[in-house]
Amino acid sequence: MFYDLKIVNAKIATISGVYEGAIGVSEGKIKAIVKNGDMLKAEKTLDARGKLVLPGVIDVHAHIYDPRFIHREDFEHGTLAAAFGGVTTVIVMPLDTHIDNVEALKHYIEVGEKESYINFSIQGGFIKSDNIGNVEELARQGIRAFKMFTCRPYMASDDVFIKMLELTKKLDIIITVHAEDDHILDHGIREALKTGRKDPVIHHLSRSPLAEKAAMEKLLTYLEYVGGNLHLCHITTKYAVDIIRMGKEKGLNITGEACTHHLLFTYNDAKKWGPYLKMNPPLRSKEHVEALWKGLQQGIVDIVTTDHAPGSRDEKEVGWEDIWKAWGGVAGVETLLPITFTYGFKKNVLSLERTIEVLSFNPARIFGLKSKGDIKPGLDADLIVLDPNYARKVKAENLHYKNPWTPYEGLELYGWPETVILRGSVIVENYELVGVKGQGKFIRALNVFSK
Repeated sequence: MFYDLKIVNAKIATISGVYEGAIGVSEGKIKAIVKNGDMLKAEKTLDARGKLVLPGVIDVHAHIYDPRFIHREDFEHGTLAAAFGGVTTVIVMPLDTHIDNVEALKHYIEVGEKESYINFSIQGGFIKSDNIGNVEELARQGIRAFKMFTCRPYMASDDVFIKMLELTKKLDIIITVHAEDDHILDHGIREALKTGRKDPVIHHLSRSPLAEKAAMEKLLTYLEYVGGNLHLCHITTKYAVDIIRMGKEKGLNITGEACTHHLLFTYNDAKKWGPYLKMNPPLRSKEHVEALWKGLQQGIVDIVTTDHAPGSRDEKEVGWEDIWKAWGGVAGVETLLPITFTYGFKKNVLSLERTIEVLSFNPARIFGLKSKGDIKPGLDADLIVLDPNYARKVKAENLHYKNPWTPYEGLELYGWPETVILRGSVIVENYELVGVKGQGKFIRALNVFSK
């Protein structure tokens, strides 16, 4: 067989181990993995001597497009940044404009396929009593995950959560939940406002860890009673890790994700970065950060993601004088792999196999992307080639977001992709863009209608 592309002299890193060999790619798929690259004949050859080859990263939580807020981020810039960071599939989540009907979904797909450099799937949401009736039709269109909130401004009632858990069983879908108890949040924020404080740290202190604990305990109770598929978004506390552990020990279908900013920063870092580290849920103490890493290490926390939601500098800068006025969101899609590779793998917290599991394999498994997440024949040829010993400092001016700022400025990180391959086509080569806008395609996720 004559291949479109072969990668030779590679250390191939998979979910099951790392081994030396060569990969043959044709028609966008991994067709062969052999020990000796001379066995493969191909139109193009990439020599990966001294490099690692990893499956493309999947960012399951990224707000890269909202038609009302394209000054913050858009498909073009968000997916370009993703490509340079080795993210070959992004799951686009609503920001403010709901994706709760087929017309809205088709708009996102149309814009995405014109502007995107990488693959994308989409989460529906935000599901409440007024749009739960649209869930089945959205599932028919290839949507597997549906975002919900336990707090304002998009809070769903308890009965809607129970109905949605029932639907997750019927339709083989999942609900992804921002879980903070609304009453506890309301009390904490009102008490913080009474103090008159407007500094960046007070935002984080106003949203108690107990809000996360209370909301997730309630969700776990519903899951025990109803069954179904529950995914907890951007967890921040040791309580969340314990709740996920308890659910898994009981055999429940519960999964969770941690974001890079919650894995690196504590609320004390807001003294330096101010409004650029304002997000919801907020930053916690060192105790909780350590619990998240331990949860990842032990296989309790399933995914590392970004909750990529940048704002403009103007929307952030106002927070130096009054944090309550600042936009709450952080950019992260371009640094997802380097941060996880550096602080997970290079610091011996996560094995390379576990790093791949939380960045690629588990995202594909949980979010129904059946042809992605690992390196083996038959899967999509979404691949990364990187030098594990190459490091460089993060500089906002070198990133590709629409708004060039980052709270990771100055960090020296490993894990920068030298080459990125999307469905068999090289889109980044020697750290330079060779792909084109519009190359990305909408990926239908698995559910009862698409198996």
